[in-house]
Amino acid sequence: MKESTFVDVFESIAKEVMGDNAVVRRKANLYYELSLNRNLELATPRTKKPKRGHSAFQTDVCIFELVDDIEFPRVVIEFKKGITTHDILTYSAKAGMHKKIYPCLRYGILVSEEKSIPSRFFVHNENLDFFIAAQAYKNESQIRPFAKDLIKKELQVSRILEQIHFKERKVDYYCRDVIFRNFGKDQKP
Repeated sequence: MKESTFVDVFESIAKEVMGDNAVVRRKANLYYELSLNRNLELATPRTKKPKRGHSAFQTDVCIFELVDDIEFPRVVIEFKKGITTHDILTYSAKAGMHKKIYPCLRYGILVSEEKSIPSRFFVHNENLDFFIAAQAYKNESQIRPFAKDLIKKELQVSRILEQIHFKERKVDYYCRDVIFRNFGKDQKP
C-alpha cells in the first residue's frame, strides 16, 4: 500500500468517526511558537491561519474538530516510508513544540515500510504519542479497523486533555499507558 493510500484511509476514517465535525487537512500548518510584542500583546496575527515559515511547521495530516466554527487540532499523523534516528528526533521535537501551543494535541507517525518499531524509537522518542509500523498491512481491510480504533482513542484522550487544560475537569489519577500489540493479529474479527 502506498503512503498516500494510508493517508486516504485515515482521512476517510476520521470523517466516518467524527461526521460533520471532522476537518481533515493534508499539509496543515500548526504553530510551534507564539510570541509577545513590546506591549506584551500577542504578536502573531491571525492565529487561526498558521503559515509555514512564520512560526508554523507543516504536518502531513491533521484531524481538526469543528468546535463553534473553530478548527481545533486534535490528532496529527506523519507518514514516512522508512524511519531513521534523525527522523525520530525531528518528529519528536516537532510534536513537543506543537504540543506547547496545542496542549490537547495527539501526535504520531505511521511508517509504511517498517515491519516492527525499531528500538531506537524507544531510546529517542520523547513526545510522539503513537508509532505504527505498517509494512505487513498493505490492504485497506487490514488497516481500517486499526485506524478507526486509533482515531477514536486519540480523540477521546485529546478531549479529556482539553477538559483538564481548560479546568472543566479535575482528576486525581494519571497514568501514561503504553500499549504494545501487533494490530493485524490482535484485532477482533
